[in-house]
Amino acid sequence: MEPLVLFEDDHLLAVNKPAGINTHAPDRFAPEGLHEWLQRRRGQPLAIHHRLDKETSGVLVFGKSTAANRGLTEQFEAKAVRKTYLFLTAAAPPLKPLRASSPIDGKPATTSFEPAGHCGRFALLRAAPETGRTHQIRLHAAQNGFAVAGDVLYETPVTPLPRLMLHAASLELRHPQTGQTLRFDAPTPATFPTPDWLTAAREFRTLLFDPADTNACRLISGAADGFPDAMVDRYADRLLAQWYAQPNPALREAFAAGKLVERSMEKQPTGETAAPEARFEIVENGLKFLISLDAGYSTGLFLDQRENRRRLLARNLRGKTVLNTFAYTCAFSVAAARAGAVATSLDLSKRYLDWGRDNFRLNGINPEEHDFIYGDCFDWLARLAKKGRSYDMVLLDPPTFSKVKKGRPFSAEKDYAKLVALAEPLVKAGGTLFCSTNARSLNPQRFMDAVQQGAPRAQRMEFATQPFDFRVASGERPYLKTVWAELD
Repeated sequence: MEPLVLFEDDHLLAVNKPAGINTHAPDRFAPEGLHEWLQRRRGQPLAIHHRLDKETSGVLVFGKSTAANRGLTEQFEAKAVRKTYLFLTAAAPPLKPLRASSPIDGKPATTSFEPAGHCGRFALLRAAPETGRTHQIRLHAAQNGFAVAGDVLYETPVTPLPRLMLHAASLELRHPQTGQTLRFDAPTPATFPTPDWLTAAREFRTLLFDPADTNACRLISGAADGFPDAMVDRYADRLLAQWYAQPNPALREAFAAGKLVERSMEKQPTGETAAPEARFEIVENGLKFLISLDAGYSTGLFLDQRENRRRLLARNLRGKTVLNTFAYTCAFSVAAARAGAVATSLDLSKRYLDWGRDNFRLNGINPEEHDFIYGDCFDWLARLAKKGRSYDMVLLDPPTFSKVKKGRPFSAEKDYAKLVALAEPLVKAGGTLFCSTNARSLNPQRFMDAVQQGAPRAQRMEFATQPFDFRVASGERPYLKTVWAELD
């Protein structure tokens, strides 16, 4: 169970939403919202009955059954659900309870406020909305002179804060099936007493990852986590820090107690230097993989593809065949094999294919029951098609730039449609073509168009981006773009 889950049965799911995640995706190319993420992990529909702003944390309830959805709808419409929020303000708070009532978008809106103490230099207030208008608490707080700390929409903070300091602390309702009164409480965020960027980054990941299921993730994602020149990844008990300028002293100090490996992005390491004894295990989605931090930036696993591997794991691939091109250390192949498929891994590095075989063995999967092809992916796609080979699924995750055996170098931005055209003949009717790229210059719509151009048989196409921990700074789009295309 995910750490953010507060309550779950056959009818209800209550979670503690992290600040920085939408309740649901605002558009088809945006990162998925918490609703889609939870729904996909459970493999069943979840109904939305209320929402929290992206930057607000706290209790969020979803319906899981028809009976629950009917009962929840009735309670929310009757205003029978009691919600309590906590927030910080840098302004002077009201000295006694205050009831704010002013229309929002022409509709009546009422919020009750009362002082609840202090958190360091901030005053702590409790808010209870009697209506459910967009940004209601934030608007009423700002209108009454005690704007929510960190609210860049309704005030100009003196010091930038890592998040909006507004938290849905509790929600009380009747269980729609049993009639029992339930109260869900989301713990006060660690950022409330300590509103710094590092605390916020740690808190965000703590709510998402159960270390028994996944112990490798991105801890610091550049500017989105308040450190523009740094990326820090966790691999079990080790940390890999990548500095884009000078090493960050605050992060160095914070992670000093751990096993920290540092890399300068200004000095690119070259060659494959890792020795087998340098490798260690991590867990991702319940699968084990071998990692080396002595191999430059080739650690053995691309963490930003974690959710795509989970999507693969969730499929029933028993009796199916999967071709994994640009296979690297065969992480996608391991996931496909665990889902029941016979996997073929194709890569230009014998060393990485051997690493992949070790990953198979690590998970109790016999690599001898699967295929490994050493060679140029572009060349082999054509050769396999000429031989009349076909697969239920073909995976394409090429580097942004690469050399090819013949002709000019491959560029994902310019040549992705050609790569798709090479792969399409290998996909069986009713099969799946997985296309992914981290080319930042290739926008989502152009990427979708390239897939459609290269694979005219593509019908339903599902778009996906990077995991939540690979956070995106305000005003930016995710760099990772993936299309799962079903071919007729």
